[in-house]
Amino acid sequence: AQWMLPGKGLGASNQFEPCAFIRARAGIVHPDLQYHFLPIAVRYDGKASAHGHGFQVHTGPMRSRSRGSVTLRSAEPKAPPKIQFNYMADPADWQDFRTAIRLSREVFSQPAMAVYVKDEIQPGRGSVSDAALDDFIRDHVESAYHPCGTVRMGRRDDPMAVVDPECRVIGVEGLRVADSSIFPRVPNGNLNAPSIMVGEKAADHILGRGMLARSNLEPWINPDWRTSQR
Repeated sequence: AQWMLPGKGLGASNQFEPCAFIRARAGIVHPDLQYHFLPIAVRYDGKASAHGHGFQVHTGPMRSRSRGSVTLRSAEPKAPPKIQFNYMADPADWQDFRTAIRLSREVFSQPAMAVYVKDEIQPGRGSVSDAALDDFIRDHVESAYHPCGTVRMGRRDDPMAVVDPECRVIGVEGLRVADSSIFPRVPNGNLNAPSIMVGEKAADHILGRGMLARSNLEPWINPDWRTSQR
């Protein structure tokens, strides 16, 4: 009713209000963890409504090392493929999630958050050890709905490549793919902007346009990235 009438309340927010990209530890050049902070405590998949007051953070690694697969189920063209996401197959992903949870706790323990924090709903203050956090991760980790890289771009002599650097399907005449499936690895910060870039670049190739001038802009890098996580 708050949203329908005066346009206020939790329904007036897209919930994913602040977003943060941080480095899990010293020695990493670019951020590898992503955070979304929500002013409501609710299931990510929307299968249940919120109960009571609370807020939450969704976090996880942006450069997961686990790799899944998409394979043919049969020779029948209409048969759905076999999709294996293979989440958490690499031990490094477990460590990244543990670090993300612990850094979340550090954020919420700051004085500025004291007025809002009464207790920790999940995983709970008692979940401190790696084993306890792993139990929580095993039961609660879920997709952020950004799978990609199923027909990766690469050189024609790369056995894992499906399209060449101009988005042409290798071995098939007159067919290109121009979406996030061609990414050779998962990009930082979600798929929207990179997917738009792929579409623009593929259009240039199709229209025969030349390369754009190389940009001399460089992303900001913490000068102390080798020795400091901050």
